[in-house]
Amino acid sequence: MSKTHWAGLRIGWLRAPARLVTELAGQRVATDMGGSVLDQLLALHLLARAGEILPPRLEQLRGQRAALAAALTDHFPQWTWRLPPGGLSLWADLGAPVAAALAEQARDYGVRIEGGTHFATDPGIFEQRLRIPYTAPPDTLREAVRRLATALAEGLSPASTTPRPHWIA
Repeated sequence: MSKTHWAGLRIGWLRAPARLVTELAGQRVATDMGGSVLDQLLALHLLARAGEILPPRLEQLRGQRAALAAALTDHFPQWTWRLPPGGLSLWADLGAPVAAALAEQARDYGVRIEGGTHFATDPGIFEQRLRIPYTAPPDTLREAVRRLATALAEGLSPASTTPRPHWIA
């Protein structure tokens, strides 16, 4: 529900063989205090209106994704990426392992982004990639890419070793 309807609505469901569902439900009882009833009721209401809600939401996301891709093409023609068929983020390959340094430098330009290593299963991989969400309005995305380009043009310093909070967007 967080990807299709509302980012803060962390409700999902599982479609699996009965044995697996039973096993997972048993594990959930041992580790979870229970999901929000209000969130579950809201999800039920939204699912009943999916035919009305989803088409404009998908159109909005496609427009935002197109704006991000166009801005990346304009400012970073050397980067490569594929337009994702779904989801809320585009993965850009920077061509060099500079994602952490760029993310650090981008903060000074008002852009909060994380390098690919924060989304990897093993430390150190995806250092050449940025995961760029396209959940903001097109003008905001274009401005963020422009600021990333300015940050990169200023030259990158080695990524700071000072611990800082990591945002995942």
